[in-house]
Order: sequence, then C-alpha cells, then structure tokens
Amino acid sequence: MKFLNHPLHVMLIHFPTALLPMDLVLSYLFFRSGNEGYGNAAYYCLVAAVALGLLSGITGFIDLVLIKNKTAMAAAFVHGGINLTVILAFSVFAYKSWNLYPQLLKPTSTILVVKFVAVLFMLTGNYLGGKLIFKHHIAIENNE
Repeated sequence: MKFLNHPLHVMLIHFPTALLPMDLVLSYLFFRSGNEGYGNAAYYCLVAAVALGLLSGITGFIDLVLIKNKTAMAAAFVHGGINLTVILAFSVFAYKSWNLYPQLLKPTSTILVVKFVAVLFMLTGNYLGGKLIFKHHIAIENNE
C-alpha cells in the first residue's frame, strides 16, 4: 500500500518504534522520581504509539496479502505476529491509562519489566520487517 508512491506501512512503523521505547524510559523515570511530568509524557507516547501501531498493522496486513513469495509470506506472518502481540500488550496498558487519566498510576517494577520485554520483542519483529524489505524487497520498488 502506497501513499504518494511511498510505502505507507514503512512510513508509519517508525512512530511506534520510537514511541514505545520512549514510553518505557519515561515510565521508568516516573517510577524512580515520582515526577508526574514524566508520567504525562509516557501516557502521550503510549497512546500515540498504540494508535499508530494499530494503523501500521492495518497497512502491513494489506501489504501481507499482496505478497506472492512463500518464504517472504512466512517471514511476514512471524513479523506481523510478533508486532501485533506487542501492540496488543501495550494496548492493555493504554486502555488502563486512558480510563484513569488525568490521574496517573505510578508504574510498578513488574509493569516496567513487561514493557522492557515487549520492547525487545518489538525490536526483534522490526528486524524481521527489515529483512522483508532488504532481502525480499517487499513494499518497495515494483516487487510487491
């Protein structure tokens, strides 16, 4: 799926890729300092990352159904499955935060560990997405 001849999924994934680790860092700073400014910033990063991650997932699914190469298709399912799981996990945090806002609930060490592991999974999924682009040329040039 392209917008102005640019792959839309590839353009959108940069937002959750940047915002989810930023949410983790800001949540950690809020946990350590108690400064609600960090909590507010983490909340906005989280909500934006989930919204754009879901939109990215939709555009990625559209790219997925256009793949003809079976090896690339298998890699795309793993990439999409990992990143969808990550976005769904962060969606739970976003939903709970959304319902409590403007009151901020200080994250626990368990939540921070879960977010850290989810970010590691996201990076793994993104690596696989990079392989789809660079090895299989998915969503770039005319080799969809």
